[in-house]
Amino acid sequence: MRVRLGHIQGNLPLRVCEATRPSARFSGKFCPQGNIRGKEFLTRGCAQKWVPPKVWRFCATLDNPRPIVYNRGKRRMAAPQEGDMMQHQYWIFDMDGTLTDSMPIWAEVPYELVRGFGRTPAPDLGRVLLPMSALETAQYLITTYDLPLTIDSYTQAAMAAVDRLYRSVSLKPGVEQMLARLERQGARMCVCSATWQFMCERVLGRLGVLDKFQFVLTAGNDNSKHRPDVFYQALGRLGGSDPAQCVVCEDALYAARTAHDAGFTVIGVADAASAPDEAAIRAVSSQFLTSWDQLDWTRI
Repeated sequence: MRVRLGHIQGNLPLRVCEATRPSARFSGKFCPQGNIRGKEFLTRGCAQKWVPPKVWRFCATLDNPRPIVYNRGKRRMAAPQEGDMMQHQYWIFDMDGTLTDSMPIWAEVPYELVRGFGRTPAPDLGRVLLPMSALETAQYLITTYDLPLTIDSYTQAAMAAVDRLYRSVSLKPGVEQMLARLERQGARMCVCSATWQFMCERVLGRLGVLDKFQFVLTAGNDNSKHRPDVFYQALGRLGGSDPAQCVVCEDALYAARTAHDAGFTVIGVADAASAPDEAAIRAVSSQFLTSWDQLDWTRI
C-alpha cells in the first residue's frame, strides 16, 4: 500500500491511500483488509474506515492540527484527537494527594515512629501533636515515650517511619494513563512536593512512573508553595517562562491559590484531607477532578 499527498478545494493537503491489492468488494473493514484497487481512502496511517466521497475524513495538516470532516458539503471541526497540540506544554504535579493516595500516612507517622521503638502510642496522639511545630513534636515524642533519640537522630527515625508507610501507597485512579498520554503528546512534566526529593523518587519509582518526569523538586521551608517562586523555578527548569503555558496540579488550597494568583492554570484534585476546602479549590481551578479519568483534554 502506498500513500500519496493529495489536494481538494484549494491548498488543503490530505493523505490518501491507494490500495494496491485487488480484493473483494468493500466490506466496511479498515482499508488494509477491505481494499479495492483505485479507491481512495482517507487515513491516519491507513487506520481509518473507507467511506463514500460524500463523507470523506481528512487527516490533520500543519495548518489545521485537527481533522476536518466534510459531510455533504458542510465543514465542521472534528473532536480533538490525542495527537493534537496542547495549549499547555508544561505540567507541575504535587505528589501526596494529587498523584498518590498518600495524605493519610502523614497523620500516621508519629504512631508508626513510636511503635517502631516498641512503645504504645496514646489513641489521641495525633490531636495532641496537631498544634505543635516539627521541633516541638520531636521533643514531645522523645520525652513522653522515652525514645532513645536525639533531636538530630529523630529526623532519620521519622524518615524511616515515613518510608515504611509509603510502601502501601498507590497511585490515584487514572494517573498512569494520564501521564502516559501527556508523555506521548510531548508534555514536559515535573513533581514539586513538600515531601523530601529522595522519598518522592523512591515512591514514584516503585509505582513505575518516575521516568515520566524531568525532575523532582522539593518545596521546603525556604522555598514553600506559600510563595510562587518554587513554581517559577520549576517552570524554568522545564524550559518554559510563561505561566499561562503551564498547568499546576494540586490538592491543597494554599498551593492552588498561590499558583492561580501567579498566572498558572490550576487543576484541582479532590482528596479526603482537603475536603473542607473543596469549594475554595474549585474557585481557583480550571478543572476540579475527583478522578484523573475525568480530565477534560479539550481544555488543555
